[in-house]
Formats: sequence, C-alpha cells, structure tokens
Amino acid sequence: MVALYAISTVLGVIALLAWITMGIAASAGDDRRYLDPESRFGERGRIAVSATLGFGLGGMSASFAGWSTGLALLGAIAGAVAAVLVGRYLGVEEDGDPT
Repeated sequence: MVALYAISTVLGVIALLAWITMGIAASAGDDRRYLDPESRFGERGRIAVSATLGFGLGGMSASFAGWSTGLALLGAIAGAVAAVLVGRYLGVEEDGDPT
C-alpha cells in the first residue's frame, strides 16, 4: 500500500505544480486565457488534484507512523477528504477589483 500512497503523492504534486504553472502562464496575458486551469477544469479538477495529493500524503503519513494497513487506509481517506475541503473552500478567489 505504501507504493500506492507514494504514486498518489507524486502524481498529486506533479498535478499541483502543473496547475500552478498553467495559472501563472494564463495570467501573463489576455491571449493566454485558454491556459487557465480554473476555467478549463473548474472545481472538479481542483478537487481531483487536491484529493489525489491528500490521499497520498495521508496514507504515507499513517503508514510511516506505524499504523496498520486498515488504519493507514482510513488515514489516506481522511487526508483526501481534508484536502478536498481545503480545495473547495479555500480554492479560487474571485477578483474583487474595487474600481
């Protein structure tokens, strides 16, 4: 199971870095708006990335803490749920330009 958590963590980190890079590239100019991951993948994409990373990190943490396989799986699921909640409620901010 540790290999599954490790693969999930690596894929989640790669997806998160790609999300950030695409967001930065999209904000570089108006002609690059098609790169914006929030408009391309939306909330479901953000939740998928955060769930993958949270599952991997939760499972790795629980496994290396010495938890049994079943408890480590519960820790991985709890990590995924926590990451989804963070991605959902602390996700994208609306641009509140006061002018």
